Amino acid sequence: MPPTQALLQISRQLFPDRGPYVPWTYQLPPAPIPYTPAHGVCPSGSDGCIDDTIADMESRAVIMKRECDDNAPLLLSYLHTTKGEREIAQARGGFIYPQHVNDWSTTYAHHYFDAIDNYYKNGRPDLVPESWKQNFRASDDHSLTVFGNVAAAYNAHITHDLPIVIAEMGITAPDGSSYKPDHEKINELLAEAEQGTVQELAALYGDADPAMRAPYEAEPLTAIAFGQTIQIWREYAWRGAEQLLLAPTPEAKQAVEQQIDNLSNLLGDIILRLFARTDPGPHRSHCPAG
Repeated sequence: MPPTQALLQISRQLFPDRGPYVPWTYQLPPAPIPYTPAHGVCPSGSDGCIDDTIADMESRAVIMKRECDDNAPLLLSYLHTTKGEREIAQARGGFIYPQHVNDWSTTYAHHYFDAIDNYYKNGRPDLVPESWKQNFRASDDHSLTVFGNVAAAYNAHITHDLPIVIAEMGITAPDGSSYKPDHEKINELLAEAEQGTVQELAALYGDADPAMRAPYEAEPLTAIAFGQTIQIWREYAWRGAEQLLLAPTPEAKQAVEQQIDNLSNLLGDIILRLFARTDPGPHRSHCPAG
């Protein structure tokens, strides 16, 4: 048996069910930062906020799929993980601070909505972070594989948006407890939901982009690599939020924000090169099956 196939067989035996989640970030304690009030878009923290977010994603997904929009793979991935995260959490007892998580999740999604709406609908690309613009430009000229489109957008949303959102929402509860255990819980749920995401994208886009079949056929190795990348980025986002909250002056906070921008832009540039389409141009858009 070829070495790659042998490694696949071993990994499938090691991770047969819920995916290759390794909770190493649980070992990294949060910084002792005092409580700061949340500045989210769902102050009530109700489940209805998540329902409304999912409904918004679903309505956008219908249009994007119909128009063969290269931004659709990310939205479909986001929708799948948001639904899966909610269902898995409900089945297993959820979070320590569910209302805060609902407010956080809704606020986080609105950063994505704001970026894509300001770029395409509102005529305000100046309000869009550069890492998001990298992704949108690549989507418009169809220069990335399906997996590349998803990776570029995940980079913008996690390495740029997430530190800002975590800082906006605060990392310490009013009782002095850290929100980090719930942050870690989301890592676990994402690792499980992402397996279904890769399968769904392979089914929808495998014919339009044969390269999309490779991540699916290499399961669970793809999930290990992709899941660990997301976990590292999310840990970085938590630490970035801590630095934003610890900044002693506006100038120091601005320097941290610039560091966040710079890293997100650098990672975006790497993704653009790593997942560039190699088929002859001009490239056509990615149209999902069905």
